[in-house]
Amino acid sequence: MIDIFAERVAEGATPRRGPDITEPLITDFSVALLRGQVEIDSSAQMRTVQISANFRQGLRTGQLIEVIDSLQGEAWRGKITAIDNAVEGAKMTTKLTVERPQ
Repeated sequence: MIDIFAERVAEGATPRRGPDITEPLITDFSVALLRGQVEIDSSAQMRTVQISANFRQGLRTGQLIEVIDSLQGEAWRGKITAIDNAVEGAKMTTKLTVERPQ
């Protein structure tokens, strides 16, 4: 059994320790690490953003992406939660639903 300690970090705040996770079925470090990441993600305050772009190949749900927003002048990272590819005439587009931290 591996004990999992997850630290939650809010932007601009000091890290705070989350509750300990005791799971007797987790015996591998990589699985424990993934479980800790899931716990941290589940407690984060997220905002859902819709992005439309020219067709992109090779994207998958759960993938982390970096978005460079030239209108807002910022770059941020988020997780893809849905992908919708569309074809209208000769134009192919990809619409992404992305969760990003607030």
